[in-house]
Amino acid sequence: MEALHYILVLVSVLLLLYQLTVPKRVERKNKLPRPPSLPIIGHFLYIKMLFKLPLHEVLNDLCNKYGPLFLLHLGSRQVLVLSTRADIEECFSKNDIIFSNRPLLPSRKGLEYNFTGLGAPYGHHWRNLRRFFAVEVFSPKRLQMSSNIRTEEIRHMTKYLFKRSSQGVVTVELSSFLYMLDFNVIMKMVAGNRCFEENEIDTDRGRDKLAELKQWFSPFEPLALGDYFPFLRWLTRHGAEKKIHNKHKKRDAFLQAMLDGHQNLNKTPSVSSGGSQTDQSIIDVMLKLKEFEPQFYIDEVMKGNMAAMLIAGTHTTVLTMQAAILQLMSNPENLRKARDEIDKVVGQSRLLNEEDLPNLPFLHCIINETLRLDVVSTLPPRESSEDCSIGGYHIPHGTQLMVNIYSLHRDPELWTEPNKFMPERFQEIEKEKGGFKFVPFGFGRRICPGSTLANRLVALSLGTLIQCFEWEEAETDEKSQDVAKHKLMKMIFRPREALTHVLAQL
Repeated sequence: MEALHYILVLVSVLLLLYQLTVPKRVERKNKLPRPPSLPIIGHFLYIKMLFKLPLHEVLNDLCNKYGPLFLLHLGSRQVLVLSTRADIEECFSKNDIIFSNRPLLPSRKGLEYNFTGLGAPYGHHWRNLRRFFAVEVFSPKRLQMSSNIRTEEIRHMTKYLFKRSSQGVVTVELSSFLYMLDFNVIMKMVAGNRCFEENEIDTDRGRDKLAELKQWFSPFEPLALGDYFPFLRWLTRHGAEKKIHNKHKKRDAFLQAMLDGHQNLNKTPSVSSGGSQTDQSIIDVMLKLKEFEPQFYIDEVMKGNMAAMLIAGTHTTVLTMQAAILQLMSNPENLRKARDEIDKVVGQSRLLNEEDLPNLPFLHCIINETLRLDVVSTLPPRESSEDCSIGGYHIPHGTQLMVNIYSLHRDPELWTEPNKFMPERFQEIEKEKGGFKFVPFGFGRRICPGSTLANRLVALSLGTLIQCFEWEEAETDEKSQDVAKHKLMKMIFRPREALTHVLAQL
């Protein structure tokens, strides 16, 4: 018996040594680079760093240490980070369908209407959603039909700036002004009415309303630990998930009230049968389609579509316009060049309109260069639906994907002087149409469906401000300068003397 005991001990030791050595050596040949991690929490400490450092700084630091393709373990979830053109191109050339899902985080289930919106899993329902947006919202025909809304709202805000300037020097808090403009445009498209009238723009009532809308339709949510540590979900339901749930209740009530108003209005025969297509809001279009597809156009789906427009149509657009204005203030020669281009194409006897935009290449170069440098650091995450391989590494199903386009858009092998604001570089890039080099709106099946609308709205808004006003940064005290660093600066827009007679007719 004693001999058998020693044999069992010896066999156990040999098996243990085998487990610790042989499989490990085999695995190392195809093991993704990753930072050192801790048991259970994995690399969650890097997420904690994000509260102190911008995301791109954390990712760049990790790229420098572990290479442009590496893996992070965030609790029970693993995240693959891609940073180079070659890896991104390989991933989406071979595995676009596999990575066509969004992560379904438990804390977001209510906020995203049981994942029936654009974040829905890839499949029949998602394809119906994309078809709706492609045909009924963002098609060339629909964008042409809604162009009068964008023109009207941009001129509404231009008129406000001009009238206020006649009363003396007026400072404008840039972020709030642009958010009000964008919410007016998108709300008019979605529901047929604007959010902010002229008498609300610079009032406490207007600021309070804006604060609510920004809170309800922010794309950012608090971090819920239960999404990454399922055994802690009972704890987060009283913290982050409770905040997300409260936000959902308020946002849902706001959207439901808009939807109910249109449903009640459309019950009136004279209203439901009248009105041209150009007068129809997105809600009206969905209610009309509901007559033919009632099983698809349920309230939750329609509210999810409305929320998607108000989230995606405002936040990134405002960030782009803010960043473009700041870049042009720092590069006055580019501002002058853009104004000269507009004056040459449009003249000084009328205001810029959407039909002029194709003839303003330098204006679009400014927008593209701003998107390259300032607006988005990573694309919205995706998640693999099955096993695949990237860069020779095995990627298991359920892996989240983070595309680090901040590094891609600053790759010195792809861009000359990558950290310098040089709009003219896009005159050449437009010719080469290089794939996976400039991807601010993503790519593949999950590419942003509203990129055309975003480009039109930003170009018309920015172009109008360039055409009509001289820009000046308002003087600020030391405390305000700290705020300006976070792009909440105050601006003075002075009407250009050559355009005064045109602005007076608004």
